[in-house]
Parts: sequence; structure tokens; C-alpha cells
Amino acid sequence: MKRLLDPLFRGYGLAWWLIHSFRWAGAPIPFLNSYLTDFVFVPLVAHVALRVIRVFVVQNETYRIPCSYLLFMALYISVVFEGLMPAIAKTYTRDAGDVLAYFAGAFFYYGIHQPRWDSAYREP
Repeated sequence: MKRLLDPLFRGYGLAWWLIHSFRWAGAPIPFLNSYLTDFVFVPLVAHVALRVIRVFVVQNETYRIPCSYLLFMALYISVVFEGLMPAIAKTYTRDAGDVLAYFAGAFFYYGIHQPRWDSAYREP
């Protein structure tokens, strides 16, 4: 469990929780409400996926999610939440800024979180 709940992962979860708490309380924080949750969404999903892949699929603690997989994840999420869902439900809106936030989160996870996490939890 320690390997799943590293400080960045906990930070993503805390940020998501705070933004949604303010949103549910009727006091959304303008810029953060719009883009922070979208930015942390791909890293949250990718981190859980990486842990599952390492433990149950490849059984290799050195496996890393390739950048192309993370970009596909951001593209898929963008199509679903910015393309399809607004056509289906009125609570969803299309926003190009959200798409940029998904891709920025993917690049952040690939370039910063994944390498940092690997070096912090490398077996001696």
C-alpha cells in the first residue's frame, strides 16, 4: 500500500477532494475548480493503473507506463468527457482548457511523477 500512496498521489487525491468539497458547498474556486481536477485526473488513474500492472500483469517493479499510453489515456478521457458526455448529459460542458489539462497531467505524470516515484521506491 505504501507504494500506491506516495506523496504526489495523496496530493492529487487531496486536491480533487478539496475542489469538489468547495464545489458541493456552493463556493467553487474559479481557476482551480475548472482545471485542477482535470489536471490531476490522468495522474490519479495512471498511478493506480501502474500499480495494478506492476503487481498483477507484468509482475515487474521496474515497468513504466510509456508516454504513448498516457497520451492515449488523455485522448480517450478527452473524447469521453469533452466530446460524448456533453452530447448526452446537460451537466457536462465542452472545454478546450480541460483537454489541455488532461494532456498536461499526462506529461506531468510521465516526466515528473513516474521517474520520481521509481527512484523513491527502488529496491536496494
